[in-house]
Amino acid sequence: MDSVTKRKKTLINAAYFILILGLFYLFMTYAFWLFFPFILAFFVAMAIQKPVNFLADKTPLKKGLVSVLFVLLIVACFGFLLSVIGIKIATELKGFFAYIAKLTEDFPTFVTNIRDAIISRIDFLPDRIESSVTESIESFCDRLLSKPEDTGGAGAVSGSLITDFDFSVLTAPLSGVWSTAKQIPSIIVATVVGIIACCFMTSDYDRIANFIKRQISPKKRKNLSEAKVILLSSLGKMMKSYLTIICITFVEMFLGMNVLKLIGVYTSGYIAPLSIVIALIDIVPVLGTGTVLVPWALYLFVIGNNGLGIGISVIYIVISVLRQIIEPKLVAANLGLPSVITIMGMYIGLRLFGFIGLFIVPMVLVMVKVLNDRGIINLWKTYSQEEAEKQAEQETSPGQKEE
Repeated sequence: MDSVTKRKKTLINAAYFILILGLFYLFMTYAFWLFFPFILAFFVAMAIQKPVNFLADKTPLKKGLVSVLFVLLIVACFGFLLSVIGIKIATELKGFFAYIAKLTEDFPTFVTNIRDAIISRIDFLPDRIESSVTESIESFCDRLLSKPEDTGGAGAVSGSLITDFDFSVLTAPLSGVWSTAKQIPSIIVATVVGIIACCFMTSDYDRIANFIKRQISPKKRKNLSEAKVILLSSLGKMMKSYLTIICITFVEMFLGMNVLKLIGVYTSGYIAPLSIVIALIDIVPVLGTGTVLVPWALYLFVIGNNGLGIGISVIYIVISVLRQIIEPKLVAANLGLPSVITIMGMYIGLRLFGFIGLFIVPMVLVMVKVLNDRGIINLWKTYSQEEAEKQAEQETSPGQKEE
């Protein structure tokens, strides 16, 4: 193959690759949620084929009826589990938010301590600048704590955060809640359609699979079947990795808070819901536990609760260090991808497609890697291909020398 042919092949492959990336971006941006019930139904149908076929073979029931009963059983178990967990979490969070509301009552003290701390640390400035900065800080803090009708006065500290709060700032969040609430009927319809689609796909899975196979050359069918097995195994390992990270963070936070409570530093409750929330936030690379623990620790230091502030800081350091060690190795090892590629996929997916991209992009990377390793697509050379080319060159070189 001459250099011109190689260049043409490279350009064609690059054009195909760019086209596929563009189509993937458009699909994820504009059509993913439209097809999501059917995509999820297909993967569920694929996952439950073995038990459904086993029951259909061992019982006189037809596969269609077994598929419907099995899917409904899964939905019932999943719904019951979500209901129990949701009720428990809602009960705990109700008390937790009451605790947070109680903390906001200390807001005037918090602002006053912040003001005094800043003013005490700017004494190195020239007198004129120090006086100007001090007046600005005091004026700003007084506006935070004063009633609306008192803001034009001399700045006497009065009122409270709750009674004097300007609720107009809640317009955007409340509109977001309302827009989400309007989506509930659509979510219910999508759920029902997904369940029905899952029943039909489970029953007709063999027909759907045979249709897909007919569109592929016989040479590629075996590789595709092997790739499917490896792909499902890789996706299962990835979900296991994420669940492991969430569980580790939850245990670290739960044990750390209980230790602080045991030594008398932490006197409140709601440790379980707090640990759950932080564990779920920690799975997002851009946010992480620092989104909650760092401001919390700073707040505790400012109001003078140094013991709990140090405890929260230690918990944050432990979780962060273990996260940096565990996540790249655990997720990358289970996905078969380099750590840097895994983190890049998670970050790019999060920025492009939101929270769902955090999981979808690594899944797509796994799919591409599996398909490339099996020779179904050829985006890059694998180790076996490189070894085969070297061996071919070694076999042809003696003939060339003889000529």
